[in-house]
Amino acid sequence: MSAAPDQADDGHDRSPAPPLAIGGLEAGYGVRTVLRGVDLVVPAATVTALVGPNGAGKTTLVRAICGRIAPRAGFVHICGVPAAEGAARARIGLAPQDIALYRSLSIAENLAVFARLAGTPRAAVPGRIAAVMARTGIGARAGERIDRLSGGWQRRANVAAALVGDPRLLVLDEPTVGVDAPARADLAALVRSLAADGLAILLITHDFAFAEQVADRVAILNGGRVTLEGHLCDLIGARFPHRRKVDVTFAVPPGPVARQALDALGLEGEGAAGAFTGLVEDTPQAAGDLIAALGAAGLSPRTIALQTAGLDMLYAAATQEQNP
Repeated sequence: MSAAPDQADDGHDRSPAPPLAIGGLEAGYGVRTVLRGVDLVVPAATVTALVGPNGAGKTTLVRAICGRIAPRAGFVHICGVPAAEGAARARIGLAPQDIALYRSLSIAENLAVFARLAGTPRAAVPGRIAAVMARTGIGARAGERIDRLSGGWQRRANVAAALVGDPRLLVLDEPTVGVDAPARADLAALVRSLAADGLAILLITHDFAFAEQVADRVAILNGGRVTLEGHLCDLIGARFPHRRKVDVTFAVPPGPVARQALDALGLEGEGAAGAFTGLVEDTPQAAGDLIAALGAAGLSPRTIALQTAGLDMLYAAATQEQNP
C-alpha cells in the first residue's frame, strides 16, 4: 500500500505545512477573553521561546495548541491540521512543567505506557522506546524508578515521554525548574540536538538565560497578544543598536541619594540590593566614562561588567512599553 500524501514510506510525517501555525487566535473561558489575535508560526528544526509575565495567556495558548480549548476566532494548525482533530494531537508531544510520569514506575515502564497512550502498535513499542532512549540519552537509567531520580534526570525522562509518540512539535513548559547547572547544560544540548534532527520546539519559560542558549526565535506574549516575535539576535540588535549591557555592583547597597545618581546614569536596581544594570555605548571608552561618572557622584563600584544586551533587557523593554 502506498503512503498517504503527507507521509513517507517510513511512517514519518512529511507534510510541507509548518508544525505549528496560529493565526488571529482568540480564546478564553466563559465571558473572559484571554488570547486576542495571536499570530505565531514555529517552523521545523527550530526552537521558539515563548516568554511573558504571569497572566499573559501562556497556559491558555498551550491548551489551544493541544486542542483542549476551542478558538473563538482564528485557527491553530498542527502540520496543517486543526488542533482539535486527533490527527493533530498525534503530532504533538507535551512535556509539562509538573513531571507527568508515574513515580513508582521505571523510565522504561513509563515510556511503554506513554507509547501505548500515543497509539503506538504494541509490537512497535520496544523499538520506539529504544529509539527515544538513544535520542535522549537515558538508556543507562532505563530501569530506575522515577521517584529515585534527580531533578535533572526526571526532566530528561519527562521529555522522553513527550517524544515517544514521534511528534513533529514538542512543547516544553518550564523544563529547567528544579534542575541544577550540569543537568541544565545537558538539557540545553538535548534541546538543540532535537531541533537539529528536524523537530519544531516551542519552549515556554521564565529562564531567559536558558532561552538565549537554545532558542532561534523568541515570542513575547503580553496581555493575550504576541507583542514581539522574530530571531532573537535580530530583535536585540534592532532594539539596542551599538549599545551594550552594563552590570554594576556595590559592596554596600546605595542609599536614596546615590540611587538618584544611578538613575540619572540610566542604571536601575536589580533583585540584589547592591546590583544595578543599564546600557552604555558600544565604544572602547564606555567603561572608563562610566567609572568617571560614578566617581564624580561619589560612588565606588565593586564590579563593572559589560556584555551584549540579552533577552532579559529585550523583555523588560517590550513589556514596559505595553504596561508603562
